[in-house]
Amino acid sequence: MPKIEKAIKVALFTFLRLFVHVRKVGTIPRHSVHRILIVRQHNQLGDMLCAVPLFRALRATFPEAYIALLARPLNSEVLRNAQYLNEIIVYDKKQFIRAPFEVWRFARGLKKKKFDVVLVPSTVSMSVSSDIIAFFSGTQRRIGPASLAGKKNLTGYLYNTQVPLDWSKDPIMHQTQRNMDIASILVLYKPSLELEIGLTQQEISDGKEFLTAHCGERDLVIGFHPGAAKPENKWDAVRFAEIANRCAEIYGAFIVISEGPDDAEPVREMIMHMPNEHVKIGTPVRFAASVIHHCDIFLSNDTGMMHVAAGTGTPTLSLFGPTDPLQWAPLGKQHRFILGKDNSLDGLTVDKVWTVLVEMLTHIVRTKEPERFPPST
Repeated sequence: MPKIEKAIKVALFTFLRLFVHVRKVGTIPRHSVHRILIVRQHNQLGDMLCAVPLFRALRATFPEAYIALLARPLNSEVLRNAQYLNEIIVYDKKQFIRAPFEVWRFARGLKKKKFDVVLVPSTVSMSVSSDIIAFFSGTQRRIGPASLAGKKNLTGYLYNTQVPLDWSKDPIMHQTQRNMDIASILVLYKPSLELEIGLTQQEISDGKEFLTAHCGERDLVIGFHPGAAKPENKWDAVRFAEIANRCAEIYGAFIVISEGPDDAEPVREMIMHMPNEHVKIGTPVRFAASVIHHCDIFLSNDTGMMHVAAGTGTPTLSLFGPTDPLQWAPLGKQHRFILGKDNSLDGLTVDKVWTVLVEMLTHIVRTKEPERFPPST
């Protein structure tokens, strides 16, 4: 069945190409760019947050430009107050399926905004929806993928500037840097590649108030995220509980556990093996981020909340199995990662994680009345 669907798509997009004539653009004078649209409508939190350095680079290159991001509802929320963006346009695919005529109204709304350039970054997969949105935005200069990892983009002909994206010669290039490649003809500066959510002072205050209400004046707060959307990215929840218990009993830490939409079972299992004081946080994601911001360290599986935690500035220790941490682990000297043996989390021991966590804690407790914290055992 997938082969038949692919054949139908190829035939359809080849046929449509007969009616679409796009003038190629080799260069774009920077002085002519005043309004920029970025289409990043995939639903994965990590993919979106890894695009933040691209937004940062565009803002540095075009400090006076109006920069808008088109995103799905969840991802639009996580970047609601991003300092590099003037506007976030919400693209709700489910709404359009329920009311197809809204698509036309949405496209008209984009045209009225009169963007000078539209960019469609792609690092993991290409999106026909994104290509079509870029085309129907009415923007005359459209930059998007011609191919990805050698795979041709069936709707790449909708772009004026088609960028072949292939990192086979540099397979460990980080995802934040890969997002930058789509804008290579535009950006002038190499930005910091660290993630950033952009919490407001009110959100930071609310997170502190919530945490204080649960942990009082506890000196050390450690966050945990035992879940992940992909089963192979989950470290054993009981092992998470053992680490949390050591943090509480040896260091007197208060425990924060975050839970996403797919994390009920590992969170339940972790809590079941934890006699120590803790609080559980869930959605909305910005509220969870406001609490994590006040954690001293955050231990997480390789999943969206790992990127969220890093985006708050909290030192993050991330656990990796089949995914390449050199591509995906948060960048920054305050963050660490552990890769499971043979690219699997099954053999990752509690002692291994504990050793790295204690190394990170050492830098923190030195500033928090060291005499109150006994050495690790």
